[in-house]
Amino acid sequence: MASTQETAVRNYLLSVRDPSALRDDNAIAGLKAKLEQSNDELERLQLRQQLLDIESPSLERYEDAFVEHAKAWAEKTGISGEAFAAEGVPAAVLRRAGFRGVGGGRRRGPTRRESARVGTRSRVSADEVRAAIPTGTFTVKDLQERSGASAAVVRRIIQEEVDAGRLTVEGPDTGHSGPGRAPTVYRRGK
Repeated sequence: MASTQETAVRNYLLSVRDPSALRDDNAIAGLKAKLEQSNDELERLQLRQQLLDIESPSLERYEDAFVEHAKAWAEKTGISGEAFAAEGVPAAVLRRAGFRGVGGGRRRGPTRRESARVGTRSRVSADEVRAAIPTGTFTVKDLQERSGASAAVVRRIIQEEVDAGRLTVEGPDTGHSGPGRAPTVYRRGK
């Protein structure tokens, strides 16, 4: 005979995979028969509600039973949270049940050591940004893409070049049609 813990786990996994499998078709048939025979309006109303409840069972009760019993059952049988996740149990439900280290939670950012090794771009010098300034018109984003420098570095170099008279400010991009303010267009001086 199945334990309460095992039944809770089995029913929840079944509800995740196929919620309609938890319907009790014999009980539904019995309620429909009672409903057809009943002449009392209030009794019919109560039978109708019972029928609605049985036809589409609340998955919440199965989830609550799973949360209550799954961790103890899993420890007893050697089942990991990852195995439950692979069977379709959402990470939030696993965390509620007491499983730790299962995906989907808040993640910490990388440590300083990790961020120094992974995903950092190399430093771009001011001379490299200046060398990437195109002939004709361009925006901060254009120069940022050409040089690989950050937007802040590109803006600083552009301002230095404007102050030195080597770039001119053409004004807002007249061809801009996207959301937000139009980017400023710059032109290399002749």
